[in-house]
Amino acid sequence: MMPKTDELLFALKTFAGAMTALWISLWLGLENPYWAMATAFIVAQPLTGAMRSKAVYRFIGTLVGATAAVVIIPNLVNAPLLASLAMALWVGFCLYLSLLDRTPRAYMFMLAGYTAGIIGFPSVAAPGLIFQTALTRVEEIYIGIACTTVAGTVFFPRGLGPVLARRVAGWVRPGIEWATAALEGRCDAPEVHAARRKLAMEATDVAMMTTQLAYDTSNLQSAVPYITQLRIYMLSMMPVLSSIGDRVAQLRRHGGITPALQKTLDATAAWMQIGGPEDAGALHGQIRALEDTDLSWTGLLRASLAMRLSELVSIIHHERAIRRHVFDGDVAPQSAVIKAEFIAVAAQLRDHGLALFSALSTALAILLVCAVWIVTAWPAGAGAAVMVAVAGSFFAAQDDPAPAIALMSRNAVIATLGSGFYTFLVLPRMETFAELALVLLPAGLIIGILVSRPATFGTGMLLGAIGSTNLALDNTYSGNFATYLNNTAALLIGITSALVVTRLIRSVGAAWSARRVIKAGWRDIAAAAGAKEPGDPAVLSGRMLDRFGLLVPRLASIPAGTDIAAADVLQDLRVGLNVIGLQRCMSTLSPQAQAQCAAVLEGVAAHYRGNPLAPPPPGLLTAIDEATYAAAFDTHVHKEALMMLSGLRSVLFAPAPPPALAGWTSP
Repeated sequence: MMPKTDELLFALKTFAGAMTALWISLWLGLENPYWAMATAFIVAQPLTGAMRSKAVYRFIGTLVGATAAVVIIPNLVNAPLLASLAMALWVGFCLYLSLLDRTPRAYMFMLAGYTAGIIGFPSVAAPGLIFQTALTRVEEIYIGIACTTVAGTVFFPRGLGPVLARRVAGWVRPGIEWATAALEGRCDAPEVHAARRKLAMEATDVAMMTTQLAYDTSNLQSAVPYITQLRIYMLSMMPVLSSIGDRVAQLRRHGGITPALQKTLDATAAWMQIGGPEDAGALHGQIRALEDTDLSWTGLLRASLAMRLSELVSIIHHERAIRRHVFDGDVAPQSAVIKAEFIAVAAQLRDHGLALFSALSTALAILLVCAVWIVTAWPAGAGAAVMVAVAGSFFAAQDDPAPAIALMSRNAVIATLGSGFYTFLVLPRMETFAELALVLLPAGLIIGILVSRPATFGTGMLLGAIGSTNLALDNTYSGNFATYLNNTAALLIGITSALVVTRLIRSVGAAWSARRVIKAGWRDIAAAAGAKEPGDPAVLSGRMLDRFGLLVPRLASIPAGTDIAAADVLQDLRVGLNVIGLQRCMSTLSPQAQAQCAAVLEGVAAHYRGNPLAPPPPGLLTAIDEATYAAAFDTHVHKEALMMLSGLRSVLFAPAPPPALAGWTSP
């Protein structure tokens, strides 16, 4: 595909930054000036905010990694096994920290790990010069960071803000389609499933971009708190729509849609289509009129539906006000808090077990290569150890890093062949830096264009980094073919070692990871149901919705026939929120009603400790109906407890007929 204008501009300024970094390093007489050139390609990002944030994280990570190398190598150089163990553990520890931080900041921790290997492993032969080596390497990398950052900021900067604005605007259509289907009771409509996937994936991407927005050059640089709140509202809307869809579907099955309710549903659907300023007060009043005192089963469903409709209108109203302020320049909305059951807090889950597993597998691969290096006294063994650290760290966040590492090995072959072509056929004929830049321009443009495209970003970055280091440009030409072959072998053996170890102990697959995430959510629901004190619904919402974002891309790659593909995190979240709500109002019930509600909570906890993919036991349905009866005919009617119990019944036993208890008002 022919490159676009913005791709060519990005490629040109990236190449200009790389050449400037190389020229400055050559002029200063630094030991390995090609590291400045490689860093320029590594830091390059099409969006200015992403580039500047990556530059900051690389700046800090490089300094920390260099310091670690200076501390470890001189003290353990006489004990090669201990030195290898210390370096492997350091890389693993930093990788562990990076995997716990699912933001662009994770790059800083990962870089601190393998930078220590890049500096430390080649310095084993001359430990007395480790400080000078580390200092020079830091200088080279900082020059590359500075040149790329200046070039990307000054010349044709591409702000992150407009891109983020388009992504946020993309929420509107799937949100309206889902809301329209939910208000009609079409829970399983194709547009509902498509909207759920779209919104969950957008929420994950926008969270990453928001982290980088503070480093941007656009006018949205100061809008991080508002964008964060927008994302929370969008996430919070998802379980509300899920609940509305279920309630409307059940009311239609039981003939509980009254003319007033249908009029309100139609009015809400029409209001959802409005994109401009609007007053939600009239719609709220119409919804409140539905909250009658009818204690029939359909009456409870209508009352709980009214509560969810009110929450939906409040969320959309506030979300639109924030969008108008951020993107249209309207007056900033008041910092009113929506008091609704489903409003989440920003949460980021940390899977310590998986992070530790990934870190240890990378550390083991480093130790295996170091053992071969020590036993065989291989001259290029340090390079192989470095590549294991890099390859093992780069793709550790993936469910199965093996395909990405295999692709890296392919790109490494291409890069080494290209660097060999330049080293032995082109460079001997070059006499000036201008000539050098001119002959490198075609390769630099290709790399820049690849980096500018999301689908080929990784390929372009690896070609630029590996090609630059293998080219090993210096003030003097030394085209040693034996050295070239040895370095190429070290590079490929290092990547291959990482690939073999990954395939043996680290490749788990999307289904395994999805099951792990879902089971963690089940444990949270069981813990909430079994807790003596009610939890925080906002925290539970944040955790479960974060899991939903993690699951969507994984579930998309799992065959529909597998049991895990049937899991529904939004339904689990609704169970958890109803559990917490029931716990909060139990103290107002009579002792008999409290005991029956406690039996419901015990049944929910037992169900989620077992296999929630199986149908809930009939005894739990009986317990819910008996607790509902007790709350309805207690000394005082406890509407909130009835709402929570009807919510549990609607989620866990949606196909069941209405409760048939003595004295219960018929539908």
